[in-house]
Amino acid sequence: MVRTAPPDVTALVLPGRIAELLADHGELGLTEAHDLLVDELGLRSAVLRGGGRLRAVAGEALDAVAAMRVVPAADGGTVDLPLRAGGRGAGTLSVVGARPSQLAVLRATAAVLGLALSRPAAGTVHELLDAAEADADDTADRLHDGVVQALVVARYAADAAVRGGSVPAARDAVQASLVELRRAVWHLRPRADQGLLAALRLLSERLQEAGATPLGLVVDEPVAAALSRPAAGLAYRLVQAVAVPEGAPSVRVAVRRDGRLAVLDVDGGVPLPAPARWTTKTRALGGTLTVSDGRLRLSVPLDRTKATP
Repeated sequence: MVRTAPPDVTALVLPGRIAELLADHGELGLTEAHDLLVDELGLRSAVLRGGGRLRAVAGEALDAVAAMRVVPAADGGTVDLPLRAGGRGAGTLSVVGARPSQLAVLRATAAVLGLALSRPAAGTVHELLDAAEADADDTADRLHDGVVQALVVARYAADAAVRGGSVPAARDAVQASLVELRRAVWHLRPRADQGLLAALRLLSERLQEAGATPLGLVVDEPVAAALSRPAAGLAYRLVQAVAVPEGAPSVRVAVRRDGRLAVLDVDGGVPLPAPARWTTKTRALGGTLTVSDGRLRLSVPLDRTKATP
C-alpha cells in the first residue's frame, strides 16, 4: 500500500482566514492578507495589481517591479492569477516561489481577493447614502412646488364653494390636484423591473399623455435585456431626470453594446441635475458617466448571466 502525505490543513483553511480578514477590514486588509499568504505558504513574494496600480506587496518588494526580474527565482517561477470582481477583470495576483501543489489554494485565494475588491469602499457607501438623502430632498421640493401647490388651490376653491362660490370650480381644482398627484406617484415608482426597454416605452407613453414629446428610442433589445436590475434602474432614472421636467426639450435614447459594456446615449432634455450625485451611483455599479452639453453617456457592465457573446 502506498501511503500519501496528509493534506496541509494550514493551506486548506488559508483562503477562509483571508476571507475573514478582508470581511472585517475590506481593502485596508489587503497588505495583511498578503503577508499571511506569504508566511503560510512560504512564498518569496506576493504582489497584487489592479486598476492600473499596485495594490499590495508582501515578501521581497523587488518582485513588485516586473522589469527588475532579470533572474528567475531559485525556489520557483512566477505565477500570475487573474482576479475578477463583479464579473469583470479586477487585477492580477502574482506570486513567486509557489509549489505546484499550492496552485489550488492560490486560485481560491485569488477568488477571495476578487470578492474583496468588488466590495464598495466605505467612502463610496457614505457617498451613496448622501446621494439617497439628497434625492429625497429633491423629491420633497418637487412635490411641494407641484402637488402641494395644486392642493392649496383646491383648498381655496373648496373654501370659496362653502361660502357660496362655484362648486364646479372647486371640483375641477380637486380633480387637477388628483391628476398631478397620480402623475407624481407614477414617476416615483420603479419601472425597470421588467427591463429597460419596457420601462422607457412606458415613460414615453406618459410623456405623450402629459402633452410632451415622446422619447425617440433606438435600442438594441438584447443589450437592454442583458443589463442587471440596478443598472437598468439607473439608466431609466437618468433618462427620467432630463425628460420629465416641464418644458423639457425632446429626448432621444440609444442603447448599444461596446464589448462587455452597455452604452446608453441620451441626447436632449434639460441639463442633468446634480451630475456628481449621478457619477457616484454610476461608480458603484462599476460604470462611467460622461456629461456634456446636450448629451449624456452612461457605460455600465453587462450582466454576464444574461449577455450573449
